Amino acid sequence: MGFFKQLLTTTLLGASLQGLALGADYPQADIDSGKALKDMGKLAYDTALARLDGTGKCTKENVRVRKEWRYIPAAERIDYVRAVNCLMTSPNVYENVTGPKSMFDSFGVLHYKLTPYVHNSAYFLLFHRLYVWTFEEKLRDLCGYTGTFPYWEWGLDATTGVENSPIFDGSETSLGSNGEKTNSSNTFFPGGSGGGCVTDGPFTNYTVNFGPNTARDPLAYNPRCLKRDLNTQICAQWASIKNTTETILQAPDIALFQANLQGDFRWPAARKWGFAVHGGGHFSIAGDPGGDFYFSPLEPVFYLHHGQIDRMYFIWQNLDWEQRQTMAGTITMMNQPASRNGTLEDVLDISPVGEKYTFRELLDTVGSSPFCFVYE
Repeated sequence: MGFFKQLLTTTLLGASLQGLALGADYPQADIDSGKALKDMGKLAYDTALARLDGTGKCTKENVRVRKEWRYIPAAERIDYVRAVNCLMTSPNVYENVTGPKSMFDSFGVLHYKLTPYVHNSAYFLLFHRLYVWTFEEKLRDLCGYTGTFPYWEWGLDATTGVENSPIFDGSETSLGSNGEKTNSSNTFFPGGSGGGCVTDGPFTNYTVNFGPNTARDPLAYNPRCLKRDLNTQICAQWASIKNTTETILQAPDIALFQANLQGDFRWPAARKWGFAVHGGGHFSIAGDPGGDFYFSPLEPVFYLHHGQIDRMYFIWQNLDWEQRQTMAGTITMMNQPASRNGTLEDVLDISPVGEKYTFRELLDTVGSSPFCFVYE
C-alpha cells in the first residue's frame, strides 16, 4: 500500500525536456498549453494521409476521422449512445458462462481473459487498437451507427473538472453523470467526488452484469448499477495535456513509449509518471467497473479512454513512421511468469468477439491492415 501512496505523491516531478519528434524542441509553454500536442497531431494526421495513394481499400475519400467527444455534433453523440445501448441488448457470444448477457458484455469477457497477456507486455498497444476498432465495427454492423468514433482527451478536463466534462455532465449528449456522492474512498487514491450509482443522463438504467475481478467467480451473474467516482485531482496529476505531450516526446523507442504510457517502473525513465496517462484516465473515472483492471470495458467510457491511448500511439508512430513499426517486450504482464519476447508475426485471435490477425497487420491504421482511420 505504501508503494502506491509514494507513487501518488512523487508523480510529475519537474524534468528538463528536449523534444524528440523529428528533432523538434518545444518551449515548455507550448507543451503545457497543448500547442505542441496539436502540432504533433496535425503532423501525424498529414503523414498518415500521405501514405494513401488511392490503390488500396483505404483512401482519402473513405478514411474515417476519429474526433474528441466534445467536437462531435450533438446528434452524432446521441446516436452513439443509442448504438452502445443497442450492443447492450445484442446477443452475447460466449457460452457456458452465466454473467454476460449481451455483445457489450462479451467485450468484457474478452478483456478479462486476455488481461494477463495484453498489459505491460509487447501486446498492449496493438491489442487495444484492434479491440477498440472491433467495438466500433460492432456498433456499425449490429447497430447501424454511421457517425464519428470518439476519444476522450483527458487533459481538456484536467483544469475545469472532470465532473464538468461534456462526457460526464449528465446531459443527453453525454455518457451519463458522476455517481451519487458517497463517503467511501478509493483504496489507493484520494476519494473522488462520487462513488455511487450514476444519477443522470445516459446509462442510469444500465446494469453491470458480472464481475468484479475479486469475486469468487468473476464471470458469474452479479447485477448492479454502474458506479462512478470522478476524480479531477487524478486527471490533473497523471493525465494532463503536459503529461500526454511529454509521454510522447520523451520516448525515442517503442519500449520506453509504452513504459511511459503505463508508468512501468521496470524502466527507470518511466517511474516519474506514477500510474501515468493510462492509469490516470482509468482512475479519473474509477467506480465499478471503471476502476476494475480486468472488467473496466464494462464502463462505456472505456472505449473513449483507450481511443485517446491509441491516438497517442498514432501520433508517436507517425512522427517517425519508418522507424516506429516495431514491438518490444514479452508476452506476459510484467514478464510474470517469465516468457519469450513478442514478435510482429505472432497472431492475435480475439474470437468469438472478432477476428484474428498478425500483430504486423495492426501497425498501420491506414495501410495493409483491417483499419482505415486517422485521428483529428
